[in-house]
Amino acid sequence: MRSAVAITAGLVGGHLLAGPAGVPVAVAGAVCSVNGDHSGPLRERAGRFLAILLGGSAGLLLGSTAPGPGWGQVACMVAAGLLAGLVGSGRAAHQLFGLKFMVLTAIGMGLGGTLPAGRSVALYALGCLPMALLIAIATVRAQRTVRAQRAQGTHGARRAHPLPRRPGRPAPSWPPRFDPLRDRRRRSAAVRLALCVGLAAALAQSLSPEHAFWLPLTAALAFRPADPSVARRVTDRILGTVLGVLAAAALSQLLAGQWVLLAVAVLVGAAFPGATDLSYALHTALASVIVLVLAVPGPPSDGATIAARLVHTLLACAIALAVGLPWRTPRHRLT
Repeated sequence: MRSAVAITAGLVGGHLLAGPAGVPVAVAGAVCSVNGDHSGPLRERAGRFLAILLGGSAGLLLGSTAPGPGWGQVACMVAAGLLAGLVGSGRAAHQLFGLKFMVLTAIGMGLGGTLPAGRSVALYALGCLPMALLIAIATVRAQRTVRAQRAQGTHGARRAHPLPRRPGRPAPSWPPRFDPLRDRRRRSAAVRLALCVGLAAALAQSLSPEHAFWLPLTAALAFRPADPSVARRVTDRILGTVLGVLAAAALSQLLAGQWVLLAVAVLVGAAFPGATDLSYALHTALASVIVLVLAVPGPPSDGATIAARLVHTLLACAIALAVGLPWRTPRHRLT
């Protein structure tokens, strides 16, 4: 339920502060903040949220100020992919920073100057805030419960069943250590990621410069450098996007009224964390419904727009598959 509350709060806050133009950015912040909803100590959770907040904000600044449409946006996506590949090859917080930086760069370019860069960053932070508050409240309550349970135990019970020692403090996951240039694998992964999103952005500029964010965004999410499971991930991405786009189009046609679509998006948001754990295809389908229902509050998309979205998804996944698959096969010595 925390994800549904966070997405609803981001949607309402974005609409009240900036109108329909501010809804996509605030909802993007809320959806990104769902990645920080994981178990663990408060310090680790704070590090994850700080990475989500800083990475997304930096990406929005870069994408919103990128010159374009044109090759300036392609250069920005290449730079975003290179930095994301270098920084995002460390701990979980580093990976979140790199991913959100790259994804929000593409979303910032898709805004098309409808929002100033500073306001878009503020709306993104607003979307991240509800989930951060909810997790902080849940963590404080859990700590109070543990303390109360310890206080209720008798001294004899404590001696018979001593409490385990508190583990040492984990190493801080923030700020990231900028030493990836020493690692050959990290450099190779960063170059591949930059090549993947750069090709996707260049292809998007040649196909539809006014809607050039979907193709590099999909390529960035589907790409996994030199990972044998990248083919499965790309297949799930295609299946989930097709299901999500068709479901969003059907909902737009069948349901009338913005608040009805909002209620559907809230229900989808409530199922979002569970879908992430079950299947990447289901996760992609629900994410597509959230984005398409909330980001387009106007009339439903026509068949040409839906077809173009699906074609862009197929092209982006093809690029991610071609660049992400291992280029060299291991050699076995004959004995």
